[in-house]
Amino acid sequence: MSSGAELKGFDDVLRNLEMHLGDAKVKRATSRALKATANETLEEFKGALEVFKDTGETIESATTGRVTGLPVGVPVIKIGFGEGSRWRLVHLNEFGYGKNPHPRGFGVIRRFSESNAQKYKYRIANHLKIEGFR
Repeated sequence: MSSGAELKGFDDVLRNLEMHLGDAKVKRATSRALKATANETLEEFKGALEVFKDTGETIESATTGRVTGLPVGVPVIKIGFGEGSRWRLVHLNEFGYGKNPHPRGFGVIRRFSESNAQKYKYRIANHLKIEGFR
């Protein structure tokens, strides 16, 4: 699942850090910062999914992925739905469908992504500062 948030200039920051500190140290620090930020954001994401709470399965299936993209460029971590078929139901509610074009929870994930784009960038920056990059 793509969040829709775009970080501009992040690859330049990583390139400068790698030049000064070394590739391996930057990759480890970036991965730790992304994991920590994704875990914090996941809790808020589950709060946004409360609109789907009937049995609680949708909220419980929300999870973070692994950090990917390190060898080829900018690292990425995704927040989405794990095992099971809940993502199909959420997809229908997110975008609507023929019988019900505006179901309960319509656009909840898009609004969450848009409202947290700035906050996500600041969280990553704070975690990188904690790792020792100023």
